[in-house]
Amino acid sequence: MKYILIVLSISILISCTNGQSAKVTIDRSKAQIKRPPLGDLITANDLKKDLTELRVLLDSVHPEPSFTMNIAEVKFQLKKLAEAITTPMTQLEAWKYLSQLNPYFQDGHMVISYPEFTTALNHHIDNGGRIFPLKVRIDKSHRIYVTDVKSIDKKINVGDRITAINGVEASNIVNDILNRMHGDTVSNRLAFASERFAKMYWLLYGDTGYYQIDIKNDNGQNNYSVVGSDVKLGGSNHNIDEFTQRKLLGNNIGYLRIDRFYYTPDQEKAYFNFMEESWQEFYNAKVQDVIIDVRNNPGGTDHYWQQGIAPYIANEPFLFVSQFKVRLTERNLRLGPVQGELGTIMEGPYDQLISVKKHNDLRISGKAYLLMGPLSYSSSVLFLTALQDSKQAIIAGQSSGARSCTTGRIETSNLPGSKLEITLPTLILTRPSGKELCHQPIQPDIFITDEPSDPAMAIKKLAKSIINRR
Repeated sequence: MKYILIVLSISILISCTNGQSAKVTIDRSKAQIKRPPLGDLITANDLKKDLTELRVLLDSVHPEPSFTMNIAEVKFQLKKLAEAITTPMTQLEAWKYLSQLNPYFQDGHMVISYPEFTTALNHHIDNGGRIFPLKVRIDKSHRIYVTDVKSIDKKINVGDRITAINGVEASNIVNDILNRMHGDTVSNRLAFASERFAKMYWLLYGDTGYYQIDIKNDNGQNNYSVVGSDVKLGGSNHNIDEFTQRKLLGNNIGYLRIDRFYYTPDQEKAYFNFMEESWQEFYNAKVQDVIIDVRNNPGGTDHYWQQGIAPYIANEPFLFVSQFKVRLTERNLRLGPVQGELGTIMEGPYDQLISVKKHNDLRISGKAYLLMGPLSYSSSVLFLTALQDSKQAIIAGQSSGARSCTTGRIETSNLPGSKLEITLPTLILTRPSGKELCHQPIQPDIFITDEPSDPAMAIKKLAKSIINRR
């Protein structure tokens, strides 16, 4: 979608800092905890007004809340939360309380967020703070597994299970996060919770500098003290190379990894240069088939794939979506193309085709294989469904659990009392094949299990499948 939901932070937690690991026994009561800013104190009456305002926004901004959520259940939860408010809360307490609504929205594009999170976290780090240093995956049984140990003592390995952090059982931590995590489905929320684990942990538990991590593996149960990460979010080191990669895999197979469809103005030029250079390199190397890896791509702006990828892999123009439904907010009237009376809802067929002319004679001779995964969302869903339904590409991997018809054109405002951020979609798009599959996740043409601890495994499996299909 043109505007991707940025919850807490659009940046993905990257490398971790050096840490010494050793078995320790700690007294958590003496640990110095640096918490996010508490914020102003908000009266009980103002908090209740926020919940009333949320109901108004659902009726005046969202194009069709029932497309994603159970309206009766959401209204029940709003009433339940309002009735339980009897005392004032700080802004942080208000977020912990009101964000319990997020799972009920059942949409990765609708969320109640802690305001200006990136600024708050970077200020915390500038003042000597840290955040949880390990990348993790949360499975369906709510168990936490380590997926990256860069710069961490080798006694902790990829695949190790985390059973507790700072004395709190892992299952309790996961429940606290999931109870406040947005997403289309349970599996979608698990993926988002895994990717945003360090950020959510800071909001809910604060920072202790060193983290006491209980690890369970084949060698038994051990406890390690690991220093937190001091990497800021959205830093200047986020260049195009971090989000893109190309290489030749042999057997005339090319590989592209695209981890986002949103970039700064400076990065946009670098992105399109990268794409043009990639297709030229593939042409020179006589690449027949190409793997395009969007397993970690949460979406962004559609023109990045419509102009940088589609012309080089598609043989003919194809449908982007088949229908739209949009709330005509002030912003949507400015953006267009649909026009009408402010506040009304417009819907209808969408028959504009994606052009594939501008390929500079670099179009691949074979097929494109789009590798999806747990974090493929928003514009990535549109990318996958448009090319799958038009039979212009083959979808591989495993579904993120997100609906195959997506919401979008999000708008973010602040609730009047707490000043918490509330983000809602204003647009619903139907995949080219129609509404029948809207509420189902994308089904891959080639199922390949995604292993976060070894991303290369899926690529090898897909390359082997490509050779066998020739």
